[in-house]
Amino acid sequence: MVEFIMEIAIEISSYFFTPKKRLEKNIRLLKKDQWFAELEDDFRYNHLIWNNRKITRYLGLPNNVEKLIKDDDEKAKFKKLLTYEHVKFITLP
Repeated sequence: MVEFIMEIAIEISSYFFTPKKRLEKNIRLLKKDQWFAELEDDFRYNHLIWNNRKITRYLGLPNNVEKLIKDDDEKAKFKKLLTYEHVKFITLP
């Protein structure tokens, strides 16, 4: 009985919290920090933040967002990933 209720709860939550909604929520949280708001406002990175598979997968995970908010090393790693993906994007053949 408990398992059945848990399965229903998971189904309902997955219906309302699609990956796109999770991404929107996480980006809204991160935009409260100036460093991320500046990245998101930059036309070079905005497209990647919303459309690059590696970036959206990274930002879609709540644990990563918590790390980005609290840890400067994680911010540096994210900026490096974003820059790497940007260079890859602009040098496509």
